[in-house]
Amino acid sequence: VMQNKMQIPDTHYLRILVAYYFSLAATQMRCVVATPDSGDIPVNMYALTLAPSGYGKTRSCNMIEEEVLHLFRHRFLEETFPIMAEENIPKIAYSRSVRKGTDPDDELAAVEREFNSLGPLFFSFNTGTAAAVRQVRQKLLLANAGSLNLIMDEVGANLTGNLELFNTFIELYDKGLIKQKLVKNTQENLRSEEIIAQTPTNLLMFGVPNKLLDGSKTEEEFMSLMDMGYSRRCFFAYTRKNRSILNMTPEEVLALRTDTSNNQTLEDISLRFEALADIVNMKKRLVISNDTYLKLIEYQLDCQRRA
Repeated sequence: VMQNKMQIPDTHYLRILVAYYFSLAATQMRCVVATPDSGDIPVNMYALTLAPSGYGKTRSCNMIEEEVLHLFRHRFLEETFPIMAEENIPKIAYSRSVRKGTDPDDELAAVEREFNSLGPLFFSFNTGTAAAVRQVRQKLLLANAGSLNLIMDEVGANLTGNLELFNTFIELYDKGLIKQKLVKNTQENLRSEEIIAQTPTNLLMFGVPNKLLDGSKTEEEFMSLMDMGYSRRCFFAYTRKNRSILNMTPEEVLALRTDTSNNQTLEDISLRFEALADIVNMKKRLVISNDTYLKLIEYQLDCQRRA
C-alpha cells in the first residue's frame, strides 16, 4: 500500500520502517519474547534509515502514524495506560508502606503525587535530554506499561546535539535497564525512589546520507556511536537513489495514489491495531521454539563470520 501511494520502489526501506512501528506498538503493550537461554526479553527495535531528500521519509512516517497507528495511540493513551497506572500505583504504595512501616494511605498519596508530577506521557519524541528520559521512564515504571520511543528526523543535523541522549539509549537497549543518576536530595527537589524493572525502548533515526556521512565532525561522532555498540543494535536501510516514477504516466500515478483499496487496507489495519491496544493484550508472552532459536543463533554466527 505504501509503495502504491508513495511510489517508493525500495521495499527494504519500507520493511525497516513498518517493522519499527509494529515494534513500537508491541512495546507499548509490554510484549515479551521468551527465549530458551535468556529468559523473557522485551520486544524492541533500533533502526537507521537513510535516503535522499524527496524520497518520502517523513511522509511515510506520517502515513503510518496518522492512518495506521492513530486509533491504537488514542486508545492506549486514553484508556489502557491510565488503567494500568491505576492498578499498579496502589501496589507500589503498599509495598513501600510495608518496607518502611508507614501509613499505606500516605504512601499512596505520595506515589500519586509523584506520578502526576512527572507530566503527561508522550507516545514518542524526536529529541530530548538524558534527564528527561529518566523522568519519563520513572512514569512508565510507576504505571508498569508503555515504552520509550525516540523517532529522530534529520539525524545528521541532530546527532551532535543529542549525544547524551544516544549514550543513554545504548544503555537502555535490550532489557530496558539503566543505572540511577545520583542527584542531590533537597526539600525542593526530592529524589525519586528507585523501581527495579524494565522499560522497553525503541529508536528510529532517519535523514539524508550526505548530512550524516559528511566526512567531518558529524560522521566522526556517528562512527564513534557505531563502535560503541549501535552498529550491532541497529537495523539499517540505505539508498542513494531517489524514487523514480519517470516511466509512469500522470494517469497511472494518480490511479495508484487514489486507489480506494489502499485506503480500505489502511483502515482495516488501523482497526486491528486499535483492538490490540485493549488491556487484555497487555504483557503478551511470545515463546520462541528451539528450531526458531537455532536459526537465530545460525544468523548470529553468520554475522560474526562476515564481520
